[in-house]
Amino acid sequence: MAMTIDELQQLRTLPPLREAATATDGTPVYAGEVDGVDAFRLWSDLRRLHEHTGWWPVLAGEPDELASVLIGLCPDFAPGTTTPSNPDLLSEEVTADAVHALAAHVEAELDLTQAGGIHVSALGQDRTTLCLVQAPAGHDVPALLNWLGACNYDLNGADHQAVLRHFHTHYGADLVTLEPDIIELLVHRRPATPESLATATLEHLAYCPDIVSQGVGSLEALAAGQLRAGSWYFWWD
Repeated sequence: MAMTIDELQQLRTLPPLREAATATDGTPVYAGEVDGVDAFRLWSDLRRLHEHTGWWPVLAGEPDELASVLIGLCPDFAPGTTTPSNPDLLSEEVTADAVHALAAHVEAELDLTQAGGIHVSALGQDRTTLCLVQAPAGHDVPALLNWLGACNYDLNGADHQAVLRHFHTHYGADLVTLEPDIIELLVHRRPATPESLATATLEHLAYCPDIVSQGVGSLEALAAGQLRAGSWYFWWD
């Protein structure tokens, strides 16, 4: 059972909070505004406390976007299912031939000892919204919020939950940001071999084609950039 918000505030100073929504499991979702430059530090502190508090912090973008983040909790958008609509989503692009071809490029072209930094969109915002969700883990948050940011690709909250659970299990990825159409993850165990980097890159393409088709332009660029960074970014048009 999660501690109360008052108990949490005794552990870490929080901004003024309001009950912004009710999650799909009936628990309250709290939200408050913070300065963008302070947002990631606050997220990190609350993430470290999560096992003790039961509250998962998520950065939900600029304050006027919060309604779009939580729109899936409105009665008209009640989740029709709590199971993934496409349980084989990640395997669609991850074929042996595709992994082999991309791994060969990675081995020939990339220095895997070089790693990128961490990008968190809130740091570029004057004000951002901190949401607190009662969740066993960060990967459960999109399902608890019935997040609709990738509805154009027919992905439901359970799809995101399954993919983010996979990324957490294999790469130590934690959910940081959930904006109207953006997910950001902090990655603790980046892929370290050509084969694992190629596999993860193809998984990213299967999960979020727009980061290639409307973003970096190629799998090679995705492998050279985002996949070697300390954070991963997903955006759906």
